[in-house]
Amino acid sequence: MIQSFHPDPFFSADQQERLSELMSLWRLARDQGQELPPEQQAELDNLVDAELGAATVRAATLMQP
Repeated sequence: MIQSFHPDPFFSADQQERLSELMSLWRLARDQGQELPPEQQAELDNLVDAELGAATVRAATLMQP
């Protein structure tokens, strides 16, 4: 997997910021033996899927001559 730590056309700064926020909330909930509310969990899942898709496109782009 190729992860970009900078915004790019495949995963925006807003998406990165929200993913970071939700991951912090997820870790806090986990450490307290809780879960995120379903809406936040769904948003987190969608952003993780979007980043995975972005990583796939980044890798494909790098493989092109």
